[in-house]
Amino acid sequence: MSAIRSRRAPTKGDQREQALIDAAREVFREKSISQVTIDELAAAAGIARSGFYFYFESKQALLAALVDQRLAELDEETAEWLAGDGLDRGALRRGLAAGLAKWKVDGRWLREAFITPDPGPEVKHVRDRLVDDGCSMFSRRIERDARAGRTVSGPPDLIAKMAVHLRSITFADVYANPGQYDEDELLDTLTDAILRLVYGGIPGDVTR
Repeated sequence: MSAIRSRRAPTKGDQREQALIDAAREVFREKSISQVTIDELAAAAGIARSGFYFYFESKQALLAALVDQRLAELDEETAEWLAGDGLDRGALRRGLAAGLAKWKVDGRWLREAFITPDPGPEVKHVRDRLVDDGCSMFSRRIERDARAGRTVSGPPDLIAKMAVHLRSITFADVYANPGQYDEDELLDTLTDAILRLVYGGIPGDVTR
């Protein structure tokens, strides 16, 4: 017998926890995590300081929860391309454009979570899982195309890791240096760089 999923409405506790995550997203857009106080986060969520500690042990634990939600958003951005095969340049570029849009808004805390070498154990644990999951999905797509003889030689998991890190580093640089590149040109260049990394040859050759 198939399991029946619970459809319960969110409890007040669920709503308060989500309010803290939403508040953190807003506050961390303006200040680095080291500059933000627990009182500030609690006030932004409309709860008492003691209420903060009921849900999270620290600012880093709250950032880890925010990063964890980022996983679902990342899946949505790349789902179209990851589900396909072949170059499908348009789908990849659309996914990258959606990701870049998020980085332009949330780049401050995304840089702290994904680029900082030691963001703290809570964040690092979630970040490592997120990156591993992203690389695994990317790798499975490469494996499908490798069986069809479309990709370059090399371990699919290694190629996937290179592509995923290229995307993150590029987006982090765009946030740190706004206006340095024309956005359309940057997205075209990043899209083609990833396609060349995976498939070699000419990315414009959509029949490959």
